[in-house]
This record gives sequence, C-alpha cells and structure tokens, in this order.
Amino acid sequence: MERIDLNGAWQGSGRDPAGGAVLTFPGTVPGCVHTDLRSAGRVPDYFWRDQADQVQWIEDWDWTYVRTFRLEALPEEPELVFEGLDTYAEIRLNGRVIGTCDNMFIDHRFSVDGALRVGENTLEVAFESPVRRVAGRPALPAAFTSGRQYTRRIQCTYGWDWVARFVTCGIYRPVYLESAAAARVESMYVYTEWADAEAAQLVIRADVRHPERAGRCRITLRDPDGAVVYDGCRYCAEPELVHRITVRAPRRWYPIGYGAQPLYTLTLEIGAEIRSERIGIRTVKVVQLPDEPGSVYEDRCKALQQTPSAQNRDLNESFAGFQLRINDVPIFCCGGNWVPCEPFPSAETAEKITQLLELAAGAGVNMIRVWGGGIFEQSHFYEECDRLGILVTQDFLMACATYPEDDPSFLEQLRREAAYAARRLRNRASLVWWSGDNENAVMGADDEPSFPGRSAALRAIQPVLMQLDPMRTFLPSSPYGGRKYCSKTYGTTHNTFFLGDMLAYMERRSVSDYRAWYRQFDARFIAEEPAMGAVCDASLARMMTEADRDELGDMWRYHTKNNPVMKRHMLDIVRDFASDILGEPANAEEARFKLRYIHYEWIRLAMEQARRNIGFCNGIVFWMLNDCWPAAAGWALLDYYTMPKASYYAFKRLAAPTVLSVDETQPGVGTLTAANRGSDDDTLHIVCTEWDLTDGRISTVGEWDCTVPAYDRVQRTLPLRDDRVLICTAFRSGRKADRTFWKRGAMRLCPSDAVRVDAEDRESITLTASAYVHAVELEGSFLLSDNYFSMLPGETVRLDKRPLSTIPPAKCDAGTAVRAYTLTMSD
Repeated sequence: MERIDLNGAWQGSGRDPAGGAVLTFPGTVPGCVHTDLRSAGRVPDYFWRDQADQVQWIEDWDWTYVRTFRLEALPEEPELVFEGLDTYAEIRLNGRVIGTCDNMFIDHRFSVDGALRVGENTLEVAFESPVRRVAGRPALPAAFTSGRQYTRRIQCTYGWDWVARFVTCGIYRPVYLESAAAARVESMYVYTEWADAEAAQLVIRADVRHPERAGRCRITLRDPDGAVVYDGCRYCAEPELVHRITVRAPRRWYPIGYGAQPLYTLTLEIGAEIRSERIGIRTVKVVQLPDEPGSVYEDRCKALQQTPSAQNRDLNESFAGFQLRINDVPIFCCGGNWVPCEPFPSAETAEKITQLLELAAGAGVNMIRVWGGGIFEQSHFYEECDRLGILVTQDFLMACATYPEDDPSFLEQLRREAAYAARRLRNRASLVWWSGDNENAVMGADDEPSFPGRSAALRAIQPVLMQLDPMRTFLPSSPYGGRKYCSKTYGTTHNTFFLGDMLAYMERRSVSDYRAWYRQFDARFIAEEPAMGAVCDASLARMMTEADRDELGDMWRYHTKNNPVMKRHMLDIVRDFASDILGEPANAEEARFKLRYIHYEWIRLAMEQARRNIGFCNGIVFWMLNDCWPAAAGWALLDYYTMPKASYYAFKRLAAPTVLSVDETQPGVGTLTAANRGSDDDTLHIVCTEWDLTDGRISTVGEWDCTVPAYDRVQRTLPLRDDRVLICTAFRSGRKADRTFWKRGAMRLCPSDAVRVDAEDRESITLTASAYVHAVELEGSFLLSDNYFSMLPGETVRLDKRPLSTIPPAKCDAGTAVRAYTLTMSD
C-alpha cells in the first residue's frame, strides 16, 4: 500500500474552559491553533506591537481537529502515523478511540485494523489544554515559568527572555496512513568505524520488520558524484542486519573552513522497500586532555578561579581542556545556539531554515548547538547542516529547571525521546555530540550522588544512547565537566550562567575598563556566550510603529523581553551600557545605531579573547544564532526576519581563518596576537598604525611579515598610548585579511561625513574615506559582504550586495543608507 497523505484542510473547533462557547474555523495540517485562528481572522497579528497579549486565552481552551477521507479498499495491517502532535490528545477513528498522546517530541503510530473501513472515514484529534492538564501539580523550581516541566512539549514558548508566551495545540507535523505488512527497515544506523586517507570502514545496522518476509536484500553505496563504489547482496532473515563496507580512498567530510563536505548515498533494498541515507565519512573525537601540573594552562586556570565570577563556583583541583577533532584535525568551533525559528514549529519552513543556515555558513559558523528548550528540528535542518558543513550538538529537551525525575513515567518518556532522536539523527555527519539538557545540572558534579538532571541523563537517556548510538559522545548536561559543571577550567561552560555578573557590572555605570574586566570569562570551551543588541530599522518597522521605534520605550521592552531576576529591564541596562561605552546619543537615530553597535563590540570582545587563547580555549558558541519571534534588541545574530544584525558582521570578521587582536598585558604595553584556527600555516603581512586623537594624524608604527602555524598563534609586543588609537591590519597576498584596534577606555562615537559613495548598483557599492572612520553602517534590503567596519584616510572599499529571499525584490532597488561614525577623545 502506498502512503495515504492526510495533511491539508481539516475542520477546527474550540471550547472554552467552562464548556460553553464554541469557536469553529478552517484548520490546516501541519499547523496549530494559533496560526489557524490568525489565518481565519479570529485573532490579531500576534507579532505586531503588544498584540500577543490578546491571544493568551487560547492556551486555556480545548481544541479539536476533524477530517474525513475515503478508501476504496482496506490495506493490510494498516497504521496511522502522526509525526508530531502537540501535545495532550485523544485520537478517534470512526468514533473509536485508537490512541492517546502526551509527548510532542516523538512520532506516534497507531494500529487501525478493525477501526478503518471501506468508504468514508472520520478522523478526529481532540486536544486538551496543556496548561489546565497540569494545573494544581506541585511547583518545581524553574526559570521564567513553572509548571511547564510536567509537559513534554516545547519549553521556550511558555515564555522566555527572548520570546512571548504561545502555548498552543495542533497536528504540527505530517499525518498519514500506511501498511505495516511488508518487510521493511524500521531504522538504519550507518557509522564510520575508522577512516584514513587510504580506506574507511563503514558499518550498517538495520532493524528489519517482518524479516521472515525479507529474503535477499541489496546494499549499494554511491560516491558524491553518483558512481557506484559498492554493490552487494545478502540474505536477511533476522530482525537486525549488520554489514560492513570498506571504501577505498574515501572522500572524507569536514566542517566548513577545514575541507569539503562530500556526501555518499547508501541504499538498502528489502522487498519492495528502498531506504536511502546521505552519509558523510568522518571520524569524531572529543578530547578532554588533563592539563599537565605546572603547565601554562594550569596557571591560567588557577588565575581564572580567583576571578569574581568563578569564586565559590569553580572548585576544580585539576583541570582539563575540551577539543573537537574531525578526522584527527583539531577544530576551533565558532557558532551559535539554535532555537526554533518560529514560535510554532509547524510554521517553520524549509526555505527559512535554509536561509538562516546559509547565512550562518556565509559568516563562518561551523557549529550550531540545538538548545534544549526547543524541539528536535525537522530533518531538513540536519540535512542542510550536513550539506553546508555546520557541526551540530543536540540537547535533549529540558531547560533551566528541575524536572520530575522521581516519577518513573517521566523517565520513561525520556527513554522514548532518546530512542526516537537517536534513530532519526544518528546518521547525520554533522551531529558530533549529545547533551542531556540545558543548564539543569549547573551545580552538579560527577562525584555528586544527587543533583537536578542526574537521573534524567544517566538512568533514562544514556543507556538508550549506549545501545542505539554508541559511537557518539554523550555529555550529561550542557555545560558539563569539572566541579561544578559550569566550570571555566574543565570541559564546557556557559558564560550566560554569569550573565547576572555581567549585567551587575554594567549597572555600575563606570565601565571604561570593560576590556580588562572581561578577561575573567575566558574558558576551555564556551557553549553559550551572551551578547545582545538591536535589529535594523527595517525589521523594527515590521513589529512596531515609527513612533514606537523612535521612543525606545515600552514597545522596545515588550519586544526585547526581560529576565525576571533583573531589577531593571535588560533593555535599559544594555542601552545605558551602550551610552557609557559609545557616548550619549544625540538623537533617536544615533541611539538605535549605538544599541546595534554595542552588540558588535560585545561579540568582538568575546571572540577576540577566545581566538587569541586558541588551544586553551577551543570553541565559542554564542547565545544565540537566530530569533524565535520579532525581538527588538535581543541576543540573536540573525533576527526573526533573517536580517543580519551588527553582531553578525562582527562574528563574520572573527570566524576568518586568521585574525588579529590586541590586549594590554601590562600598563602601556600591548600584545598583538595573530591566531590561526586553520589546518594549514598562514602567511601575513601586518601593518600597525596609530591615529592621534588630538590632531587626527595617522602614522605607521610597525610593519612586518609573519607565518602563523596551523592551530596556533604568534605574538608581538607594541607600545600603547592613551591619546592614540592603535590600528593593526593584516594583508594576505596583497589584500586586506583582517583589522583590529586598541583604544584605552570608552569609545565615544560621533557622526562623520568622511565617507562618500563612489558607485552603487544592485550588486555592489563602493565607498571612499577622507579621514579615519571607526564604524561605517550601511542599511538596505540586502545582504552585504561586510558592515560596521573601519576605514583609514584614503581607503576605498567595494562591498558585494545580494538580495535576501525574505525581502520582496522591488525593495532591493532602493538605495543604501550610509552612516559613518568616528572616535573622539574620552576618558
């Protein structure tokens, strides 16, 4: 029997909590109540201004979806398959209850033998309010909202500090009928047992349903060009098929920036079924090497333990690094945390996912962490990461809370989720490790008998992964390692855990020493690094009025959200921080620029520090890559509308193979570092100039050639002067490769008219500077090859432009807004 698609038009209805009012509307599958009601005009645009408040009643209602379909004949052993139900649901076919659901994160299969009939059939899915379902249960500690821990559904849309509350119901992934009678592959596991330049060994393990009906099966492997490199047959009569293939001269898969991403196609034919997987041949090692006693790394760890944010938190007596190696090549991981790109998973489209991931790859993102407050993403997401060479770490779906781990039924839910996720994702070349949760276990340690997250990770999830995906590393939590788990000196850390320390520092309002102060947030591997700032004006116009935009008041706060532990709104704290570092804005336009540029500077500060400490630090993954709803001044590098923020361009600059940074290592003396994250040596020509803030003169203070070894750094000392800006530029083969700067204290930025537009068309824009400009901001409905960069006197820059698919083509004909800012004397 071919699959019978049951997606498309359904009929939706809702009933209020009192059982009185009934609301009907056209339903869509895949879909959900919120999007269906908006399409039907029953609720307002919940992304516009504060109108999300007007849809909060939806979460208290019960909702039902119904559709009819006809069958000309009954299939053998029919099954009804829901790939995603959100969340508490009873499923009825022709009036008979055939199953229930209480977990959004897994698929559901129901036998409908005896309930299905020839002719017309009626399928009904009745959803119970997820809020009312758990009402009255004991409160458990949690960030943002409590009560969500009892329900196995997307956690962030109960309300977080970057998304409004949208607790919905719906059939959010495809539904269909199929026959389970024939021999078929239930799941297939393909992994690289070993690989080198000469050969690779692949292992295929397949779970076979009805193996007694299988007989001979055929296994074919095609290389990335489609040529057959293996074609063999074997007899199958067992529930598990195991087969090995040795590949000559394999084309190995690497993350972006370290090599190509060739994908082979493995095909398994059993009976009438043909199952194919796209696979990458590669080996993965997570190396957690202890530091040698008395080493430089140990000394640095001991110094970090004395910093304010680490005291009484980092209790390690020994230390260890954390490094990822692909095909034995060390990888410096730089990227962002992924949250669902829509608050309603059914609204995520393949087009938007591709847009975001291609933008990420274009900026040099080589790692994405799928965060534990979201979902297991649709297959297209992981396939695109394979294609683009973006490494993935996957959290299991718990975040920032204590969960009911003493409940055996809760642990059983996690086992089901682990089995589902492992079978779905384990063949992905991009997936490098699993994490048990997000931040539940931050105060745990391996030798502690009890802490939040321990039972979930070690009694529920880990045993399943050891059986179904033994070749991949499992970390019990993110962060993980050392004592306590959120350790800067052992394993991975989340610098978001220290966000309260950062915001408290900003509240001091005397922050001109921020570069030196930030050194305490160095770490071995940073799985969450916070930074926030504003979106562009074009995106603001899609969520608020022009008056709202210029006011920078309540509507900005509404679309920025707040962390409930803060005494003041985070928007106000960061806006003051921007003024303290960049100078008080003269008007609303300048205020918005500085709220954007502080995000650029924050990313620059964190990423330069991580890059110059390569080897000690082997990764930095920012919070966060993308937005889940229209945030005005949030954490993401790419906003909800997929528009790059200022921070995106800072990240792009610092994800390059070799980058420069300057740090004041002693009073009046700076260390210039050229750090190479690549697998090949890099030869650069470096020119250092000084700009005199008192008279505006530019002078060269150093010029030399250097070779930076692979995955290493070279350093040189330079004098630093209070009234000078040190500007260091690296050239590769005569072309600018990177530029950094150093300036003591704050950076007072003021508008400059020193930049002119020489030429512009739909594909490029050319600019020339007549004086030093510290930041050039260009805004338009397109993607630029660079933005928020500095220019020296007489320097000409040509930038590429290309339309973004999320912007109507006509808007791309509009001109570019060019704004320039220079530095003035400051404290």
